[in-house]
Amino acid sequence: MVTPKYVVDKHRSFVGWTCPAVMDESPWWPVGIITEDSDSFDSGRIQTVFGTLETWDYTQCLSAEWWQAQPQDGAVWGQWPNVSTVEILCQDRKGYLVRLNDNQIARITPFALGNDLSRFVQYRPWNEALQGLAVKLPSMVYFVENNDRVAVYDCPELVIGKSDFDGDKLASNLGSIHSALNEFATPNTERRWNDRLKDIEAELKVTTLWRAPHSEYTVGLPRLNLDLAILSKQDDEFAFIADTRSPVEHLLCQADRLPGLANLMLIEQQISFTSGMNEVARKSLLEAWLSKAPNSYAHKKATSTLMGGPWIWRYHAVLLALGEARIYGDEVLGKKAQNWLNDVSRIQAHLGVLRLWKSGLWGGIIGAVIAFFAWRMETVSPTIAGISGALCLVGALACNMIYWAKDPQPY
Repeated sequence: MVTPKYVVDKHRSFVGWTCPAVMDESPWWPVGIITEDSDSFDSGRIQTVFGTLETWDYTQCLSAEWWQAQPQDGAVWGQWPNVSTVEILCQDRKGYLVRLNDNQIARITPFALGNDLSRFVQYRPWNEALQGLAVKLPSMVYFVENNDRVAVYDCPELVIGKSDFDGDKLASNLGSIHSALNEFATPNTERRWNDRLKDIEAELKVTTLWRAPHSEYTVGLPRLNLDLAILSKQDDEFAFIADTRSPVEHLLCQADRLPGLANLMLIEQQISFTSGMNEVARKSLLEAWLSKAPNSYAHKKATSTLMGGPWIWRYHAVLLALGEARIYGDEVLGKKAQNWLNDVSRIQAHLGVLRLWKSGLWGGIIGAVIAFFAWRMETVSPTIAGISGALCLVGALACNMIYWAKDPQPY
């Protein structure tokens, strides 16, 4: 018999079996936001300051007996695994990771967090597009009422909490993943993305407010939730594991298709908060991703800070990190996120100055129009109208050139 391999470099403490007495010790329990009048976990829902979380009796999944037959409620997509023992590998902020046999692991989620995983299993074109790439999709998903409860992966070796990996290599792999999914992309949904930021800011009551236009080259992709905290390893190569949606996102905002940049910035934020990143490292990560992503993703407007670019999605990632810190009472993570938000005001101030230059463009155009009609109405001589109009157009052109020339670097 082959001994299943998994690596645990560091992870949060966990308990072998969850019961009411130790529920608040589990890393997935939202200790920071549970209301005093919340119902118990067994009631099927708990109340938090950010809304309600639906629960289910997941504890049976932690025993091999539950796996001997498919459950009668809900539905199962994919092939049901053969299980003789269930070994708890760890708990994290999304639930349990358990080993089922030599080649398979399972994610067990105590809360109802949507159906991002089962969509990839059900919709064959998405699934087939990612075959052979550095991402593990579930081989089976058990879901009830459009909420994924258990996902099984073919994963002989699992790496948890590792930090000494090649970030640029992972970013390059992520670019290949986004390139494969780009044929299923949907057009820019700028309003929904800005509303998403507005919803998160309102729930967290932060003082920073940031909205951005988005170019036509920024498109929404099928939802693929990736996390550096859990990776698959095969032949010394790391691969992402498609995971369930985070409770943070589920509570704070709507489930939306997001651009590939949003994925990349979530990963960058994890690296930055763990080991730190400077401008050179951020540039290297972005370029590694762009080297494999679709060519349109590297368009100047797609990466422009004036059009959102990486910075607006860094902001999005840090807001979610702040939400995570509050939900789980993580003071260290909360301090890092808040410090980042305190610094972001410098970028916002710079963008505010650039908007003045942008207003010069429209002022010049309006001036040229006024000069034209003044000439047509014969209120000024053609010479004066022509000179005035030309000066206005030159001023408008100059303001527009300065506006784009001062666009902050995307890293």
